[in-house]
Amino acid sequence: MEDILAAEVVVIDMQNTRTAGAVARLRSALGATQSDVAKKAGVDQSRLSRVETGEVVAPDEIRRVLEALATLGSKEAVDFLRFMDREWRFIEPPSYWNPERASLEIAEETLEKIEAFLGDEEQPWPLRRQLARRKGDLLRASGFLTRLKHNIAFIGDIGVGKSTAISFIFDLLVPAKAEDRNINRPVLETGAGGTTICEVHIESGPEFGLSVTAMDAADLTDLVADFCAAKWAMAHRKEGDKAETPQVSREVERAIRNMSGLVRKRTMVDGKPQYSDPIHEVIADCKGEDEFRARVLGIMKLDERTTTEIWYESGTRKYPSEWMRETFRAVNNGRMSDVPMPRSIGLIVPDFGKSFGEFEITVVDTKGVEDVAVREDLDHRLKDPRTAVVLCCRFESAPDTTSQALLQHMKQTFSERFDTGKIAILSLPRSGEALEVNSDTGERVLNEEEGYALKGEEVTNKLNSQDLSDVPVFFFNVESDTAGQVRADLFGQLSRMRETVSERLFDLCDAATEIIENHEKHAVTAAIEEVARRLNTFLRGNGKLGARERHAYEEVLSTVRGVRYASTLWAATRRNGEYYGLNIVHQIGVGAARDARLRSRDWFTKIEGHVNELKADEDLVLAKHSVDQIGAVAEASRRSFLDGAQRIAMEIYREPLTQDPVWNDCASEWGKGPGFKNRIEEHLSNWFDNTRPDLKETLDERLNALWERTVVVPLMQLTEEHEPEPEGSVENG
Repeated sequence: MEDILAAEVVVIDMQNTRTAGAVARLRSALGATQSDVAKKAGVDQSRLSRVETGEVVAPDEIRRVLEALATLGSKEAVDFLRFMDREWRFIEPPSYWNPERASLEIAEETLEKIEAFLGDEEQPWPLRRQLARRKGDLLRASGFLTRLKHNIAFIGDIGVGKSTAISFIFDLLVPAKAEDRNINRPVLETGAGGTTICEVHIESGPEFGLSVTAMDAADLTDLVADFCAAKWAMAHRKEGDKAETPQVSREVERAIRNMSGLVRKRTMVDGKPQYSDPIHEVIADCKGEDEFRARVLGIMKLDERTTTEIWYESGTRKYPSEWMRETFRAVNNGRMSDVPMPRSIGLIVPDFGKSFGEFEITVVDTKGVEDVAVREDLDHRLKDPRTAVVLCCRFESAPDTTSQALLQHMKQTFSERFDTGKIAILSLPRSGEALEVNSDTGERVLNEEEGYALKGEEVTNKLNSQDLSDVPVFFFNVESDTAGQVRADLFGQLSRMRETVSERLFDLCDAATEIIENHEKHAVTAAIEEVARRLNTFLRGNGKLGARERHAYEEVLSTVRGVRYASTLWAATRRNGEYYGLNIVHQIGVGAARDARLRSRDWFTKIEGHVNELKADEDLVLAKHSVDQIGAVAEASRRSFLDGAQRIAMEIYREPLTQDPVWNDCASEWGKGPGFKNRIEEHLSNWFDNTRPDLKETLDERLNALWERTVVVPLMQLTEEHEPEPEGSVENG
């Protein structure tokens, strides 16, 4: 009991703190001085100042100040007082400035009505169960809208200009006078590709700083092993040897060289630069690759690299943005002796994202796509309902191969819609490119706006031809366009994401209200029971999952064939198939989800047709919301089934595949001449078909069980309207 009371006190204190913080905002909007408000409220001006900073959170004093603001003419203060007095029993109290506050207030009122209805045990079970389900759906939708935290993830090929665009869009720039050219002002490190070593998160915080999430020791050891293997192979390469030479990415090599002090030295000879590489000396002093690797790891002094937070100090006499740029580049390139190799870097900027109003925005600069686009880290962003994804591409190649691959992946793997604000394409033209577009007459466009319009139409037509419609296309030239417009476009994407949920919330409220208002009509109950009976008949005749259409591992073999750089595949073979740039287990999951979509496609078409038949039946008009519920449950079930298929396939294959000696065979294929990818494909194909063919059947059994659990059972529950639903099933569904 004491714990519960303590928790309630904490919640109340947080609410009072948020309320106190609103006072300054309301006073500023009114244009009143602290002196005027303090006098009207009958408090000392210093006391009011402490209220506005949150030092004083006494409810009585806060109310007096708000009443004073209302008296002075603040209509918002009047509304805020009403908001303070509202009791939130079901939904977590939202911010007063939450864009969907009105929707949440309606949802709270609807939940109160539902609770009262459910408390009357005399009401018929069909209606009570309908409302119980609406309650669960309302709580989930409200929970999404109450939170104001969102991510905007930028995804694109290396060197496409993501980091530069992010810097200009979100004003992450050093002062203009610090650089002779505007294009050189970004805080984020930019270049022609191979620049940023990891994912970067930019978010708001109390002061300027950087935070580092260290790379796991095992992953770092693997990277160093790759680096050493590549350098050892190069050093021992025989003249005329045509075998492939392994290599690591430029950003990884740069960081390892800096962390180990093995940086190439440049000297000028006859006016030309020449480089000497200290790695050659270390290799010459080692008896084998293992010793070389151990030497490199040793001089990196990993145990001394424990600093994960760095904060700006005004004593540096630099602009915060200049300090942040220098510090970020030092961390990104491994030049700080006490900072570990980063798995992700966080840039903390005061008031970051304030142009997005009430939203708390984290911008994510993902690691550039260099080879395989369907990566596990990018999948997390594509699936996260709170993340808007921006696919960046060059102007002339939009929509580029990576953008199209990821859009097809979203459609084929988890049936994503593109009209919800989730996804957008951002084309990044360079100076003069938009002016080189030709009109229908063959003449050049008159201005960049016309070039953007024609290019946008071209991109849209190309996407439509692949059945990828409703993807918005934006343009941003960092040298000539204003950042305000593209920020507004991205804000619109976030707003659309929330509007999609808000529209669903209103539909649920309308459905619940209609049921409550018509509960005395026996015809309503009869219509609901008839809908349930017909759905039961449909499910009993159409309950089976379709036959397998393609093996999950076919996605793996297809991906291996399509790998652009042999080094990507080489790195994967050295990690038992689990490499961030090519995760074989993840690809199996993607293949399972795509097969699950194919084999369930006809079934979901049938259930959609069944729902349309029910809607067209005039005798079932009073059960309209019951019919809508079937469609909503079917759609939610589809998502659960596809996501579960991917997860189960990865679970089934991960341990058998990653611990099998097949990877030793695969890794040994490197250096045997052309055809490395083909040989890896043969090894893996043989493993899937002959070494562990039993896993195919295990997956099939698990998918059929998943189908029953995530699709058939939830819909079958809608047919059981004559008795109470098992306790907890509605909330958990």
